[in-house]
Parts: sequence; structure tokens; C-alpha cells
Amino acid sequence: MRAAAGGRDADARRAAAEGLDLLTAWQQSFGALDLQASVAMHGTELMFAGLAAAARSRDPEVLFEWSERARHLSQQVAPVRPPHDAALSADLAELRMLRADLAGSDWTTDARVRELRDRVRDRQWSSTGAGGNRERLGLGETRSRLDADTAILAYVYTREDLLCVVVTASGSSIVEVSWPRIEAALDGLRADLDVAALTHGGPMAAVVARSLDERLRLLDDALLAPVRARAGGATRLVLTVPGILAGIPWAMLPGMSGVPFTLATSVSRWLGGTPRDRPAATSAGFATGPRVARADEEVRRAAAAWTDAPILTADAARVSAVTELAESVDVLHIAAHGRHAVDNPLFSGFELHDGTLFGYDVDLISHAPATVVLSACELGRSSVRWGEEALGMTRVWLHAGTGCVIAAPVVVSDDIACELLGAVHVELAAGAAPAVALAAASESTGLRAPFQCHGSGL
Repeated sequence: MRAAAGGRDADARRAAAEGLDLLTAWQQSFGALDLQASVAMHGTELMFAGLAAAARSRDPEVLFEWSERARHLSQQVAPVRPPHDAALSADLAELRMLRADLAGSDWTTDARVRELRDRVRDRQWSSTGAGGNRERLGLGETRSRLDADTAILAYVYTREDLLCVVVTASGSSIVEVSWPRIEAALDGLRADLDVAALTHGGPMAAVVARSLDERLRLLDDALLAPVRARAGGATRLVLTVPGILAGIPWAMLPGMSGVPFTLATSVSRWLGGTPRDRPAATSAGFATGPRVARADEEVRRAAAAWTDAPILTADAARVSAVTELAESVDVLHIAAHGRHAVDNPLFSGFELHDGTLFGYDVDLISHAPATVVLSACELGRSSVRWGEEALGMTRVWLHAGTGCVIAAPVVVSDDIACELLGAVHVELAAGAAPAVALAAASESTGLRAPFQCHGSGL
């Protein structure tokens, strides 16, 4: 703070970095997702001090370094999957029953629920180990690994300003983005998206569609257009975004039409393990939850793109069966109602025949599928924690080892999900990367939906 007040930004960045390095050294003693995310709480003020000083430098290399620090802080420790814990499984099973019994009320106020939730969390904290650090890359090495068709858009929020570092193989630059214009467009966006998904025909549908189109156009003009102008002829995009932008349906912005893109947890992690380095998917599995209008039709249409793809429906779609299926396929598709728990996103989950498959269940899967498709309302959402950290079901799957998660941050019409995701599987089965498959499916069906790739979608 003294260095920043005195205009010594290089000293301010150095001091902030030293403090964050202390945190990360301590962080290496554990691998549980919630504990890793909690590091961001302790590092928030240091992180924003460093980001603000980096932004004032107007140096792309410096700002990119701090962007990666912010994105990498809570995920640089690679977890070691814990051994099967029968007691933990029993506690989760009891929580499933209690959640069903207490439906319609705030289940978190029940004494037995609180006891079990605390015990589950503590077991996970103590049992998930750390397996070494993930490398954080600088701007020079990042550029050297990019091809001419790909651009990185690294958005940085400093609490006062929103900037974007645009990185291509041929150069890098900083673009200042108007945060007040974006904030105004975001006000009411979620409501418009939810109503648009649930409104079928009639005079209100046209009114809502106009309002939504106008908000998306404003977001595109303020957030994307000035940045894309610096990306040259790039036809694929990798985005890293702060938590404050987590609810934006990027795939619905006009400038993203037909463009394969992925929301990477960090550029360093994306470059460390992209689908281009892995064999194409050869197997897929499907599961449905209760009370989803076209779930059976959706998964059967999608499964037709694969050979002998297993489908779990009705009472066969139990938590144990779905987690077992997840360990045996390259692509897992779940069509179920989702619940997003803001107080602890690891208790978010999908509703299956015998109850909720929690984030804690996912985190125990020993070998996660390369790609997961979540056709479930709300499960693409994240809770923004302590300013920069976002934690939700997408992050849970990525932490468990999944390369890419296709999910939507808002409600999606059953009709659109059914047709669009069926087309996505045709592309995936043909060997396309998830982001390429999603963009191609949107183009071929003419459907615009908020489904987007998280992680290594390219």
C-alpha cells in the first residue's frame, strides 16, 4: 500500500507477489477444491493490489502475468484422488434422503443436515492430497505455443477498471473496456434470459426477445467488439474471465456466432492439456433425472451418434450407477434438473432417481470423463467468492479431472437443448473438439443458446 501510494508500482507488484507466494507455499499441503478456493479469500487484497499496479503499467506482459496469477491461484495444486471412503459415501447417501424429505424448505437449517454437511466437508478436506504444482506460463512462452488461428482474450477486473490482454502468435496488446456500459447491460440480463427460455409464443415472447437482443447487442459492442478487432484473423478464441463476468452467455453474443471458443480456468492450464494432445472420444454414456420433459428423447437422439452408448433412465439412473458410468466413458451427458447451492457449491448437484448427485460425489470419481455435458438448468452457474474466485459444478468436474464441461449458466428451453445437444454429439462422435462441435451444432441447427465450453474445449 505504501509503494502504490508513492507511485512505485513495480515495488507494489513485487510485495504483493511475495505475499501471494507465501500463500501458495502453504497451499501445497492440501488438494481439496474448497480449501484451494479459500486461498483466494486470504489473497484477495494482495491480488487486487497487484492487478491494479499491473494495469497502471499498461504493459501487456506485466498485466498478463497478473491475470494468470489471479486465475491460477486457487487451482495450481494438482489434487490426488482420495481412496474410497465408505463412511463418506454413507453420509452423502443420508444427505440425499434428507434433501428429498425436506424438499420445499431450507434444508440447511436442519440440525442433522448441518452435522452431516460439516462432516462431509471435513472428510474431504483431510482425505484429498496434493500432487505437485501446475506450471504458470508467461506471455512469451504462451505466444510461442499459439497457432495463427487462435487468440487469447484475458479479461482483468481491478475493481475500478476492466481491461483485456489480447494475445496472438504475432503480438499482444491491452484493450480498455467500458465497465459502466457492461454493468448497465448486465442489469436485468439474467431475468431476460430466464423468461425467454420459459416463454413460448404469444405477445410477451416478442417483447422479451427484443429486450434480450438489445442487452446482448450492448454487451457485444462494449465487451467483445473492441477486443475482437485486436485479435486479427483468429477464428478460435480462448477466454479467461474474472468472476464478475461469470454469468455472461458468451455463445449468445452476436460476435460469437459460429466461433469456437472455450472459457479456460487459466491459459497456463489450457496450454498444459488441450484436447489436441489427446485421442478423439470413442465412447459416450447418458443419464437422465426425473421430471425433465424431453430428457429421454434428448439422450436417445444424442446417443444415436455413438455405437452402443449406454443410457441410464428411470430407476436405473442412480447416483452409484451414474458415477460408475462416468469412470468408463470419454463423454458423459446428464439431462437432469440441477440445483445450485450458493452457500457451498459442492452441495450443488443433479437430481437422479435416488436423490442428488452432489459435487462431493463428483470429486470422488477416480477417473473422470474427458468431456461432460450438463443439460441441467443452473449447473453452469458459479458462486463468485471473495471477489475473484468462482466455484460451481463446472469447476467441480474440472477439479475431478475432466478436460471440458459443456454447460449453461441460465435456464435453457427443453426443446432447444434436445435439438442442439443432439447435433453436438454428431460432431463429437466424428472427432471434433467440444468447442468446435458446439459452434458447428449452433450453425447447423440455427439455434442460439447459452451452452458454452469450460476448460480445455479447444
